[in-house]
Amino acid sequence: MGARILLLGLLVIGWLAIGCTKQISDRNLVLIDPSEATEIAEGRKRLFGLAGTASAVWVDPRSARAFRQGHIPGAISLPFQNLSTESDRLKGYDVLIVYGDDYDDELARGMSKRLMELGFKDVRTLRGGLKAWTRAGYELEEGG
Repeated sequence: MGARILLLGLLVIGWLAIGCTKQISDRNLVLIDPSEATEIAEGRKRLFGLAGTASAVWVDPRSARAFRQGHIPGAISLPFQNLSTESDRLKGYDVLIVYGDDYDDELARGMSKRLMELGFKDVRTLRGGLKAWTRAGYELEEGG
């Protein structure tokens, strides 16, 4: 009888642990426009008037080929399929700004959510991706 109660207790604890796991969804995404993203990338000091600044980095989850054809200057090329093995490249940055090609870009949304699941605290997603970036008058860099 005691073993059954113990087993039942372990099953309930396991079920509760699974049920309490935070699920990341599109509701967790923080979408920002190109001008907001640029201010963040240049440092939070300008945004909040604080004495310190936060380091930010652009994260490009597209293929290496797409990155070479045009990306936001200073971005890190980290194709989504390499995230599991190369996420350490992003450690040390306070803010990660993820972008894709266009509005409602599934790759950018997926990368942002996966980064949050991996424990990165401040992940932003560029609303409109590179299309919005260039429409706002910002330049792309080629190569890399």
